[in-house]
Amino acid sequence: NVSNVKCIQLVNENPVILRCRTDYYWVSFVFSKLFALKDKILSLNFGFKSVPKIILGIDISSSAIKLIEVEPNQDGYRVLSYGVLPLPPGAVVDREIIDVEETAKVLKQVYEDSKTSSSNVAVAVSGASVISNVIDVPVALSEKQLEARVELEAETIIPFPLDQVNLDFAVVGQNPLSKDELRVQVVACQRDSVDRRLDVIIRAGLHPTVVDVESFAFARAYKQLIGTATTNPRQSDHMVKKRIGSDTQEVVALIDIGASVFTFVVISQEMVVYSLEQPFGGKQLTEDIQRHYNLSWAEAGKAKRKGGLGSDYVETMLDPFKDLLIQHIKRSIQVFYSSTEIKKIDRLMLSGGVSKVTGLPDEISKATGIPTEIVDLLKNITLSSKVSRSRLLSDMPAMMLAFGLALSKEQK
Repeated sequence: NVSNVKCIQLVNENPVILRCRTDYYWVSFVFSKLFALKDKILSLNFGFKSVPKIILGIDISSSAIKLIEVEPNQDGYRVLSYGVLPLPPGAVVDREIIDVEETAKVLKQVYEDSKTSSSNVAVAVSGASVISNVIDVPVALSEKQLEARVELEAETIIPFPLDQVNLDFAVVGQNPLSKDELRVQVVACQRDSVDRRLDVIIRAGLHPTVVDVESFAFARAYKQLIGTATTNPRQSDHMVKKRIGSDTQEVVALIDIGASVFTFVVISQEMVVYSLEQPFGGKQLTEDIQRHYNLSWAEAGKAKRKGGLGSDYVETMLDPFKDLLIQHIKRSIQVFYSSTEIKKIDRLMLSGGVSKVTGLPDEISKATGIPTEIVDLLKNITLSSKVSRSRLLSDMPAMMLAFGLALSKEQK
């Protein structure tokens, strides 16, 4: 029974049990730019006292559903199964599920094709549907007074009617400016966004286990597979930090360019300190190709991936798209610099289907003056015999969110 679930979060490495509220689904805490969740990026579980050993990471994007199943081993992680299937046009728009039935059909098919052994699923809501803020309250408040105070404050900081959102809060520490106040994180997610994801999962015959936030899942994939824990997931935090040394001080911006959403997430000292989403992605280039060459949507998408377009394609289609993408990246960097005390990003890491465009990292690096590379999620991953390495390599740049969701069990 989802409405009766108890959820445990680790806040500053201390367990905090969040009270249950009827009809609320629990969503990972998204910490603000200045007060990011320390060290680990966590997710919440549905109806389980503990998170199952294996969770399927399910990325429901605007163009496809991606599934990945992983387990830790002595070399890092092992991919047990994976699958990708396209969604019908219009089933999901800007990561919001429009056609629940069609989306569920595709999810069921990709699940069956993957031949996975688990039915426990982790999905994510996008930043656009999640509202997060920090408030400070007197230490002396009782539990009931604190709840009343949060609900009162929520009416002013959440731009939606409270009966249309899932709302919760947690005390995350002391106000650093006043010993007489506690810092409380208030989080709300539009109810419809969560409900539609749960509906899709259940219709596909699967079990909703974790609802995460996309920016946190991206960061988790980076930290576990590329950044701070790439050698052995069973190592202690102390050993990992000792091994990586000064790398923990590096400021890294993850840039995921999907079909319709551009996600910009900054990690500093192992914390998510900033995240931004914009409605921009490879779909725009596909639409331009479709109009310019008078092709169907499917034909335009295939031509974009495999080539065979006219000799004017690079000059009239691809180069203007790349220029626009670079403008988005440069603007995002400047907004980040103006919004925080951090004034230097050390590295840009690209993911998403668009990241495969030839020469894109070099062009971004030249335009921004920041070293840029495509994420290598397979660096510390082995594959089971039933997983095709060539297929996974082809799909890998677009699998980062699914990996981050599958790794949510590592945070429990």
